[in-house]
Amino acid sequence: MSAPALAITEEHRAEGLTGRILAILADPAHPSRRSQSAYRLAARLAFATAAAHADQPTACDWCGQGDHDPIRPQDGE
Repeated sequence: MSAPALAITEEHRAEGLTGRILAILADPAHPSRRSQSAYRLAARLAFATAAAHADQPTACDWCGQGDHDPIRPQDGE
């Protein structure tokens, strides 16, 4: 199911969590050091949710031709 607004929101949330993880990793004395694995899991799930609700490209989106598989080029493409 495509839900572009949810996908964008989740992607921004995941990027924010990734920034938080990087801040935690940069400072050994960071107060959230013990929560690092929870932040990683939350970021992973947010990225997965974003991907699941985003519009995914189809074969036609890759090459502009219908009924074509971009992985198996045909006619010298």
